[in-house]
Amino acid sequence: MSEKQYPMKEQTYRTYSTWKERRVPTTYDIATHRTNYDIGERYDGAVPRLAVGNDQALGDWYRQYREGSAIAGEYPDDFDSWRDPREMTYEKYNDLMDDRESTIETLYEQAEVLERGTERSDDPWLDFQETAFLPLRYPCHGLQMLASYLTMMAPSSTISTAMTLQATDEIRRQERLARRATQLGKEFPNKGFAEDEGEVWQDHEMWQPLRKVVEELLVEYDWGRSFVGTNLVLKPLLDELFLAQYSELFAKNDSDLYAQVLDNFYLDANRSQEVATSVAEHLVDVDESNREVIQETVDQYYPACEEAVREFEPAFESLPPETMAFDDVMADVVADYDELLSDVDVARPS
Repeated sequence: MSEKQYPMKEQTYRTYSTWKERRVPTTYDIATHRTNYDIGERYDGAVPRLAVGNDQALGDWYRQYREGSAIAGEYPDDFDSWRDPREMTYEKYNDLMDDRESTIETLYEQAEVLERGTERSDDPWLDFQETAFLPLRYPCHGLQMLASYLTMMAPSSTISTAMTLQATDEIRRQERLARRATQLGKEFPNKGFAEDEGEVWQDHEMWQPLRKVVEELLVEYDWGRSFVGTNLVLKPLLDELFLAQYSELFAKNDSDLYAQVLDNFYLDANRSQEVATSVAEHLVDVDESNREVIQETVDQYYPACEEAVREFEPAFESLPPETMAFDDVMADVVADYDELLSDVDVARPS
C-alpha cells in the first residue's frame, strides 16, 4: 500500500508537538524545550508571547526589556537553539546536589566536633569571619535575585532553566553561610554571630563598593546586559575571590574543613561560568553585533566590580591571623577572569 493510504506515515512529529528537529528528543530536550509560559508558537513582535492584553504592564515589560534588548536576534527562534553544555535538568541537578550536600553535611559535622572547645572568643579568626566572610550571604542573595530575574526574562526556556539552577546554587551558599553563623553564635553568644552580619553588609566600608554594584545590576532590566553584567563580570570575579582565594586563606588559617566547603561551592561556580561563556558565544553566533554589546557591558561594569574586589585587601592582609599577599590574590583573580573572557573573544578594559 502507498503512503497516501496511510496518512499517519506523513506525520513526522506525532508525539512532541513543538519539536521540529528530525530526531528523537533527549531527556534534556523534553525537560527544557519551550517550557516558558510566555513563549508561544506564533509571534510577530507586535505583542508579547503571553496571554495578556497590550495594556498590561507585564507585556510592556517584556517588549521593552526582552524583545527590545540591546541583544539582537529573532525572538524566540534564534535563542531556542542554545543548549546547556552539560544538559543539566532539574532531576540531574538534584541528584548531583544530593551528593555534594552529603559531603558538605559531613564536613560541617566534623567541624562542629573538632572545633568544640578549641576556639577562643579573642581569636582574630573569629573577627575575620564576622567581618569579612559571613556577611557574604547578602551579596549571594543579590546574585540569587539577579539569576531569578534572568529566569523570568531569558528569551528561551533552556537559558531560563540554567538561570533557575544558578539561583538555586546561590540559595545553597546562603543556607550554609547562615548555618555557619548559627554554629558560631551558639558557641560565642556574645560575639553577635547571626545577628550583626546585616549591619556589617550595610555599613562596613569594605563591603560598600560591592553593595553598590549589586544594587546597580538589580536595576539593569535589559535581559542581555543583565546577563553579561551578572554572569560575565560580577559573579565570576566574586566566585574567584570568595571561593578560590578564600579557600586558600581558610586553609592557611587551619580551617581546612571550611576550605573544602568553599571548594565544593566552586564546582557550582565552574558550571555557571561554562554556561555564561556558552550563552555569550551563542549570542555572537546569532548576530555578530552582539559581541559589541557584550564588550560594552563588560566595559561598563568591570571597573566597579574590580573596585569591589580590591576593597577586600584587609581580608587577606590584616584581618586574619595568617595573611596572604593581596597583590598575588588579585593577580590570580584577574588571570582567571581574563581566561574566561578569552573564550568569548572579548577583553577586560585596561
